[in-house]
Amino acid sequence: MEIKCKPASSAAIAVALLSLVGTVGALVCSATLAGTQNVSVSAAGRLEPIVVTAKRHSDPVADEKMKTQVEEALHSDPFFYDEHVTVTVENGVATLRGMVFDDWDMRQATRISRRIAGVKRVVNDLEMVQRSSD
Repeated sequence: MEIKCKPASSAAIAVALLSLVGTVGALVCSATLAGTQNVSVSAAGRLEPIVVTAKRHSDPVADEKMKTQVEEALHSDPFFYDEHVTVTVENGVATLRGMVFDDWDMRQATRISRRIAGVKRVVNDLEMVQRSSD
């Protein structure tokens, strides 16, 4: 005996998987994520495995735009000295590298960078150096 199932939405797939975990006897199937139109379920109740892989591809144009926006925001802040700070952005993650002179500058750089639209996370690789009193 075979049961044919119609394609469903990803929400329906999630509900189906949850109901399968909770109810062993239920035969619910969906295969739109796998890209197939019809799926067969044997009478034994075994579903064909669906493998979903997601790889985030970076958008170099968007990353470069965010990098420029972070650099401009750091430069335009009248209380932050940005000459020794470099910014890189990859997949929306801004990384700050360089030197700052005190803890306030370090925290301020992170705050300024977080305010930029599209920045998901800020990695603070800044080093704090003491100013020489020469």
